[in-house]
Amino acid sequence: MSHDNCHHDKKFAVINPSKICQPMGAVQALLGVKDTIPIIHGSQGCSTYMRFQLTRHFREPIEVASTSLSEKTVIYGGEFNLMKALKNITEKQTPRMIAVASSCLTETIGDDMVGIIEKFKDANQDLPIIIPVSTPSYTESHVEGYNRTIKALVEHLATKSVPTGKINIITGNLCPADVTRVKDILKTLKCDNIILTDTSENLDGPLTEDTLSLYEGGTSVDEIEDTANSMGTIALSKHVNSAGAYLEKKFGIESISGPLPAGMENTDEFIKSLCTLGDYEIPDSLEKDRGRLLDAMVDAHSYNYHRKVAIFGDPDFVSGMTRFTAEMGMIPSVVCTGTESKIFTNDMNLISHEKGISPVVLAGGDLYDMHRAIKKTGADILIGNSYGASMAKEENIPLFRVGFPIFDRLGAQRISTLGYKGGIEFVDRLTNTLLDFYYDEAGYEIIEEETDVEKTLNTYPVMEEI
Repeated sequence: MSHDNCHHDKKFAVINPSKICQPMGAVQALLGVKDTIPIIHGSQGCSTYMRFQLTRHFREPIEVASTSLSEKTVIYGGEFNLMKALKNITEKQTPRMIAVASSCLTETIGDDMVGIIEKFKDANQDLPIIIPVSTPSYTESHVEGYNRTIKALVEHLATKSVPTGKINIITGNLCPADVTRVKDILKTLKCDNIILTDTSENLDGPLTEDTLSLYEGGTSVDEIEDTANSMGTIALSKHVNSAGAYLEKKFGIESISGPLPAGMENTDEFIKSLCTLGDYEIPDSLEKDRGRLLDAMVDAHSYNYHRKVAIFGDPDFVSGMTRFTAEMGMIPSVVCTGTESKIFTNDMNLISHEKGISPVVLAGGDLYDMHRAIKKTGADILIGNSYGASMAKEENIPLFRVGFPIFDRLGAQRISTLGYKGGIEFVDRLTNTLLDFYYDEAGYEIIEEETDVEKTLNTYPVMEEI
């Protein structure tokens, strides 16, 4: 495995980053909570950017409030604006909870968000639950923003009462279809669960008259309170397990983190983790789904075998996809995540060792670094979000769109890759993308071979008599 030091002459800047800021992760986590309004304590542009990215990806109306700080408030502090925002929301709407996430701006000027919220609570009666979430966007990425938000939710809400036998599932930044895939597995195993947090309905909702009202789907505040009474927590991403660690430390609830159930081995691992925490029967239907995924991988093998693949996105997604494509007989040649992460690098070392591959690993890399690495190692297909389009075009390879954000295609909220069933969809779609792109090239070779055979046959007159 080679760690390509692409940075030696480019230490001064990030060009086309492969990550988004922390508040984006916070908003994604909060959009999975029922009857909740997220506020971003920062400039107007901050929440506008969130809504813009989320709306064009999910094609749903996204509600994110803003404290709209200006130059003046930056100098004198944002207390007045935050108070006013809380007042406006509580007067105009009746959410069960308001979550206030900080931004670069408010973290830099050092606003005491916790103090301001306490002050507001003291001055008003009959308020919804209001919780602060610290998400300084000049460090880490949206993955850490998600992690901090889930931790803040359980810290403020989890309350010990009677054991429930449920399992807490921390999903991480998954698309609605993948949350649904995970829920399907839990349902099949008859596993009672609390999803932290469930975006499967809010970010992929039906069109009804209620579309523009408060989020009615998702995990309820009561369920989040109840997480302290579960028998275990499984984080699907190794980077979003702070809430699990907190529940383990405070309430003695066993915590397991990762891997993301992408592909055969990782899905097996997820089901094993569930069975470690609870005593579940694995039904025939799940065994059959596993067999069908195996069948799909075998059917696709001749088309995928030794095709080079370059992958970028969130760290656990990239790890999962690297293992999955290697299981399919492909060769991951470059893997890139925007987050500098030891967990990711260790994962890559392990997968490389187990699968006998040696990709260029860029942890904390950007798409400029990735493009340079692809020019050196080559790739037949690129897996990642829409920001990879220009790179794919320049290298004349197809881009398989998955991850966040996808804005140049429709149906991003319905792309599923997780579990055995999501795996089957992934194998089919990835293979068809390769066939679309390379089939003619293979087709011509076959025609040429056939002509050669005909020529050979024609040299034997005996054949004609037959």
